[in-house]
Amino acid sequence: MSEEDSNLNLAGNLGPDGSLDNAADQEIPVVEDFDQNGMLLKIAVNGITVQDYVKRLQESDILVAVDGKIYRDGPAKLREIFESKAGTEAKWLLSFWRDGQIFDILITSPIQSQFGLATEQETQWALEQFEEHVFTDFDSYQNYEVYRDGRGVCDILSMEKDPMAFMFPVFWCMKYRLYPPLFVLLVSYGITIFVNIFLFLITYIVLSRFVYLSQNNIMRSFTLFESKNHYMTIASSNERDVSALVKKIDPKNKIRFERHAIKAPKVVHKVILKEN
Repeated sequence: MSEEDSNLNLAGNLGPDGSLDNAADQEIPVVEDFDQNGMLLKIAVNGITVQDYVKRLQESDILVAVDGKIYRDGPAKLREIFESKAGTEAKWLLSFWRDGQIFDILITSPIQSQFGLATEQETQWALEQFEEHVFTDFDSYQNYEVYRDGRGVCDILSMEKDPMAFMFPVFWCMKYRLYPPLFVLLVSYGITIFVNIFLFLITYIVLSRFVYLSQNNIMRSFTLFESKNHYMTIASSNERDVSALVKKIDPKNKIRFERHAIKAPKVVHKVILKEN
């Protein structure tokens, strides 16, 4: 759960599953289709809901595809698609167009925002960009949360549980450069191992379980500590594609601790000298 989710929980607006606490008492608004004339759906101005805001969707995001297929069937049909799955099977890969780029997001709860229509020009731009969009195996997709500070420096956090956090929490902290918790772990291990070896083993297991269960919140907390805010949520099969997309959306963005640096191509100018 991101910073916005936590704040909303404290305010009593959201339940632990990201839904409104009194959602069961509220009637689901009736959604009606309208003539799209071949245009794509766009989240309406002042139509975004709290549930979708915490996913970092924005007003005027254009819905291009659902599970890799271009979607033109209207908001009522979209609601039917969402209602066709329930429980653990509820998962959809949505493709949106924003600022000239296509990005994917993996959702497990239906979009609640109101939709309008994209313009003919926006629809054309989005479809042209979607033709160049490449999908991989849908089972390999996961959500990455991108946090950015005022200078455009971004951290990309994977939302998948890393087993290293349980087996070797010290190495996990070193992997993500989380030095304060690393220091706490080393001090705890050092004290308990000199007191009693069994106390050390108990401490190791307890801290390993804590780090494993809390790893997402630990990473989020330290990005917020560095004055970074939740910028986007992007679904992808690997971190490198997320990094490339974030920099395409805004060339000023920089990825901190980027594993695969994307270097600008070198331009070589050839000069032909004519003999006198």
